[in-house]
Amino acid sequence: MPPDVSAVVVNHQSVAECADCVRSLREEFSRGGIHGEVLVVDCASGPAEVERLAGLAPDALLALPENRGYSGGLNAGLARARGPRLLLCNADVVFLPGAVPKLLESADAPGVGAAAPLACWDAEGLLYLPAGDPPGFLSELVRGAAARSPAIERRQFASFARRTIRLWRAGGRTQQLVGAVLAARREVFDRAGRFDERFAFEYEETEWEDRVRRRGFELRFVPQARVRHLWAVSASRNPDSSRRREESRRRYREGRFGRLGRRLLDRAGRAPRRPAAAPIAHPELAARPGAWLAISPNASCIPFAGTPLSRDFRLPAEVAASLRPGTWYLRAFSEQDGRPLETFAWEKRP
Repeated sequence: MPPDVSAVVVNHQSVAECADCVRSLREEFSRGGIHGEVLVVDCASGPAEVERLAGLAPDALLALPENRGYSGGLNAGLARARGPRLLLCNADVVFLPGAVPKLLESADAPGVGAAAPLACWDAEGLLYLPAGDPPGFLSELVRGAAARSPAIERRQFASFARRTIRLWRAGGRTQQLVGAVLAARREVFDRAGRFDERFAFEYEETEWEDRVRRRGFELRFVPQARVRHLWAVSASRNPDSSRRREESRRRYREGRFGRLGRRLLDRAGRAPRRPAAAPIAHPELAARPGAWLAISPNASCIPFAGTPLSRDFRLPAEVAASLRPGTWYLRAFSEQDGRPLETFAWEKRP
């Protein structure tokens, strides 16, 4: 008897995180009375890691001889999956109680092409990860222009912040979902196709979601479904991540906006950025009623992880340890209208 849902977990040198992911999926299937299967796809992590993954006893283990990236790992899993509903995720995700039934309920709704959960960064679940950053030629061009105009930068951030908080709180229809976790029906893949493996790192879900929306489906963000995502942990283990991300960005921009459009966006993105950010020695801010905190490696603070500043904030130790060295920006902004209040810069040392 085929399962009701097939969960495809893509792993690359993340066996410890993958073990937690598989365990959380099985617990969710048991709690929800769901007949599900778990497929683990390993992207060329090596024989020792494959042996450890086999010890997790997934319903199927696909050991790819080469690293085909997240898109290739998902495609390999999709080819083997037997369920009519599909749950696709990174290995560094833990499903919190009730997440899977809520995601499947949303993905089953007529007209929905894919659904994604609210992802938390910390163990307490207080620091929310970005709900998505819809690409658009004008918005990306304006983002480049914002480097030269503080007024434009403030307006653009406020608009993004309002949209992000709305999604975190109420969810609903959106233009782009983060691909760390996606739930979808098989029929959506039958109509929109699988992932484009030319996107070696990132943008694979964005390009696929473009095709999904062109076929009349909507994308839905589901804050009632929550996961913990150890964001950037697995990417930090691959020294080639930055190059592959840049290649994917260029490919996506050229495919959607043309060669000239891509060049204009690349040029705008190289604009010097000198944000008015006060240096701080530690990633912490005092409570500020009526404000939220944004944390981002980008000077624009877009996209950002966020949390209400209803109490004193200090970046959790497990999150701080996972961050790449460099400048991280912390911005307090108005909960009511998204207006930036103060911006700080913290240097993460190696």
